[in-house]
Amino acid sequence: MKKIWYLFVKSYMRLGFSFYFKKILISGTENIPKDKAILFVANHQNALIDPLLIGAVTPRELNFLTRADVFNKPVIRALLSTVNMLPIYRIKDGMNSLSKNEEVFQKCYKILDKNGTVLIFPEGNHNIKRRLRVLSKGFTRIIFGALHNKPDLEIVVVPIGINYSNAKKYASSVHLVYGQPIPVNDHHRESVLNGASSDLKNDVSEALKKLITHIENLEHHDKIAASFKEEEFLNPDNVNEKLLDLDHENMPHKEDDNQFHFLRPFVKVNSFIPILVWKYLYPKIVEEEFIATHRFTIGITLVPICYLIQAGIIASFTTGLTGLIYLGTSLLIVYLFVKSS
Repeated sequence: MKKIWYLFVKSYMRLGFSFYFKKILISGTENIPKDKAILFVANHQNALIDPLLIGAVTPRELNFLTRADVFNKPVIRALLSTVNMLPIYRIKDGMNSLSKNEEVFQKCYKILDKNGTVLIFPEGNHNIKRRLRVLSKGFTRIIFGALHNKPDLEIVVVPIGINYSNAKKYASSVHLVYGQPIPVNDHHRESVLNGASSDLKNDVSEALKKLITHIENLEHHDKIAASFKEEEFLNPDNVNEKLLDLDHENMPHKEDDNQFHFLRPFVKVNSFIPILVWKYLYPKIVEEEFIATHRFTIGITLVPICYLIQAGIIASFTTGLTGLIYLGTSLLIVYLFVKSS
């Protein structure tokens, strides 16, 4: 039953993202082994959108390590656990909370021991900037802990690069790139485990930097990012190549074409209540990394509910067929609006 629920949520998330993103590009799925234990590691720009998106498009069933503060409410904790989400505790959650990670790590060992998969964001937190931050060693602890329990277990790390054209904007595009699997068994040297951990962390870091746009220059980050069109960021190879020769003192500012589409008024009127809720909620969002998360949440919950209610009202005054036509037309207009933005 739990697997059926997981597949339902996965399918619904994928459907929701098809109405949220203009384009979803996926590369490198052939790099995902079908029958090995995998630790997926990804860059983290966009709060809960990142794990939800990876879970929606990755062929294999995932177990997610998620920041513990999301699990504070019992109802939410119970709901998240049904889709394989596990809390990971950080120093900011309190020093006493860190001891709870041992139980979580034990669960990860068992998952990997059964050739399952675990997804982790080794940067430890999210940040909207287009760069890879220093990785923590937490993911190496999971790997070496699993190998300590079962030395002959074959584990690979599969890096995932998430590339948003604009992480905060609705109807933007995204490109997920699955990198070459990194065998970890050779890194597992009990006598020099700290050195093995550092080596593996460096290997994973270098692999991830090739799968995303990595702007090393923090001082001029925003200026450098603004010199590219948003759609260019969907191809990190080209962007990173250009970054090598970029003169940050003489960079042109490129604006993306924002064409006003004729469907916009229909979408606004038809989605009046969700838009009203969004306008109320938006000023209250403290971290910009959560902008897309809140917008997407409204999109997959409130929008379909409102459309169904509106379809019911229309059907009560006309016919059931008219209500269904309204509902189908409304969804089609939103879909076309997103894809043509």
